Formats: sequence, structure tokens, C-alpha cells
Amino acid sequence: MTGQMSGSQIKEHIWLVALYEQEARADELLERLDAIGVDTSEATTVRVEIDDQLRAARYTPLPRTSPLSPVTRSWVTGALIGGAISLLFGIVLYSLGLLSLQVVEGLFNHAILFVIIGAAFGAAIGMIIASANQRRKTSSPLTKIQQVRSEGFLVAVKMPPLLAEQAEEIARGLGAKEILL
Repeated sequence: MTGQMSGSQIKEHIWLVALYEQEARADELLERLDAIGVDTSEATTVRVEIDDQLRAARYTPLPRTSPLSPVTRSWVTGALIGGAISLLFGIVLYSLGLLSLQVVEGLFNHAILFVIIGAAFGAAIGMIIASANQRRKTSSPLTKIQQVRSEGFLVAVKMPPLLAEQAEEIARGLGAKEILL
């Protein structure tokens, strides 16, 4: 064949995949789909069971945390903010002549001194705030999120796109846990 279509049309199909807890519901879905004109001769029903051990082995969630602890991040953030703010105040005070230390001479040396002092205060404040927030978070009870159980009967049916919406309604009406089109 040369790849040309000789008067015939390509038929489009959509797959409906539904997960049921009971095999009777899966069989009833196939019966109802057959009644509305879906060819269920190629439909497949498979028993699936994923226990918690297999789920943990195959689906490990990625951590959403930074490699640094919250206290360390707050310490660094506080040091940067404190250093920047004290640098501004130090330059303003020095240039207005309100503060001139005899130990250090010149604007640059004053700026370095103010940055170091401001960074130390900022780091201390950031660490205190982070520690307080961390204690507050650990004291609040966390609700455990329930995982969707993936045990049951998986049904896969090929159908024309015009019947997909009606088939999905039937599958939902029969109590499918999950539906994919």
C-alpha cells in the first residue's frame, strides 16, 4: 500500500479508564456502555493492588525544603539586612558629622565597622525570630493527609469521541474512584 486512503476515513477513538473498588461495578460499566453502542469486545478489566510498601518504594515525594535549616536561612537573611541597614545609617551619620569614632579613620573604615556590627545584630535577631517560628510550627498538630487507595478493578474501554462524555457520566454514576479519558 502506498499510504493513500482509498475512500475510507480514519476513525478516532478515546480510551476511558476507570478504577472501581468492586468487580461488579466494573462489569456493570461494560454492560451499560455496550447498551449505548460502545464496542466493549476489546475492553479490559484488570485487578490492581498497590500496597503502602510498594507505593513508598516507587513514589517518593521530593522534599520541598532547602538544604539549609530555617534557622540558618534566617540567620543569613538577618545578617544581610542588618548589614545593609547599618551601612546606610553609618554613612549618613558619618557624612553629617554626628558620629566619628577615634579608633577608625575614614569613611571606608566606618562603613566596614557598621556593616559588621549591623550584620551581627541582624543575624541574632533573625536567629531568634526563626527559632520562635520553628517552636510554634512544631507545637501545632499536623493533620495527616490520606492517600487515595489504588486497589480495585481497572477498566479500559476504547470508544468514539462522541460517546466519551456520556460514558464518563455513567462511570461516575457507578462510583468510579478515578476516571481518565
